[in-house]
Amino acid sequence: MSPFVIELRAGEGGRDAEAFCIELVAAVTNYARLREDRFRMLPSRPGSPTQTIEVDSRPEAYERLAGVHRIQRIPKNSTRRHTSTATIAVLASVPQSVTTIAEADLRLSFYRASGPGGQHRNKTDTAVRLTHLPSGLVVTSEDSRSQWTNIVAAKRKLAEALDRAATRQAVGRMNAARRRQISTAERAAKQFTHNDQRGFVLCHETGATWRWSDFYRGRLNRARGVA
Repeated sequence: MSPFVIELRAGEGGRDAEAFCIELVAAVTNYARLREDRFRMLPSRPGSPTQTIEVDSRPEAYERLAGVHRIQRIPKNSTRRHTSTATIAVLASVPQSVTTIAEADLRLSFYRASGPGGQHRNKTDTAVRLTHLPSGLVVTSEDSRSQWTNIVAAKRKLAEALDRAATRQAVGRMNAARRRQISTAERAAKQFTHNDQRGFVLCHETGATWRWSDFYRGRLNRARGVA
């Protein structure tokens, strides 16, 4: 199994939304502990409203939590009822891999480097043009007087370019998955309602209902009324 990430983000509601997001983090990590899944909190940028958990398990067990969570309550140090939102998205991790390139996928050609660099550099075909046939990416290297050194440099450049392309694709898939799972983080949106007065958490899409204490202790398998 490949690790995946659970992204929890404070929505509308100011500081109470941030507090609500932290409470949801506790619910998710409690659930992971009960399942005996390995997990870790990933570092977040200072001031970021997003908390990210990496989990080594099957994402299907956590996808039931994905969506907009909405709560109405009286926050601490306030006398008025307040609506806050937070979102949960279950997403594939962006791979941190080093690309392996098959020699059969490469087309290598040589040319004479231009510009300053000495008599030998400008009069022999030491510069390298490397084409990756499956993707069409082309890189060149002409910094060295050694043809072999330029070949090695061109392969390194190509691997880096392919890694960047793979990362962009993975990020694109992640963004698309986030949009599918989360409609909007505005106060009017609600895929989950957390009712602290009546002591329950409701998923509007499936009809699943949890007792408040069960949900926040991670006892998600105790849901009732699943449609």
